[in-house]
Amino acid sequence: MTGILPRTSEVWHWLWVLVEAGLAHLWWIALAALVAVVVWVAAAVWWRRQAVRELAGRTRVELVPAATFDPELTEVGRVAGRLASVRSASGTLPRRAAAVRIRVAAGEEGRLHYWWEGPERSAGVLRQSGYRRVEVVAPRTRSERRWRIRFADAAPLKRGGSW
Repeated sequence: MTGILPRTSEVWHWLWVLVEAGLAHLWWIALAALVAVVVWVAAAVWWRRQAVRELAGRTRVELVPAATFDPELTEVGRVAGRLASVRSASGTLPRRAAAVRIRVAAGEEGRLHYWWEGPERSAGVLRQSGYRRVEVVAPRTRSERRWRIRFADAAPLKRGGSW
């Protein structure tokens, strides 16, 4: 070795030693790679089944505001913070199973109805409305019809794209 850098012949020698050792133990390397792939696939399948199981048992809460419902900005911020905490209250779940869905529709007499859907584990957080003059009621049974939202003449956005 001269100075800081080794001679070129020494570098090639040690690289060749590493290649020979790798070839001598190639089956170990292949076995380790195979085990890693099998573990990864098993974990991915388990994670997907976990998400499907959680999505099948979601909690739905119906909120019916009074006719004089007019929330203040601080109240809206507080409720938004509570809805954001649903994910942490539900524990370790796949991202799509821990999401909160908010639905709004006009009910009888023109009153708005809100539905909050989320993981069953965080049902307690969902049942606390946080708004004054809002009644939390047990939701009616879900209809068997699945609603589909379709956009005519609109191409879907690419994932991660901008508006």
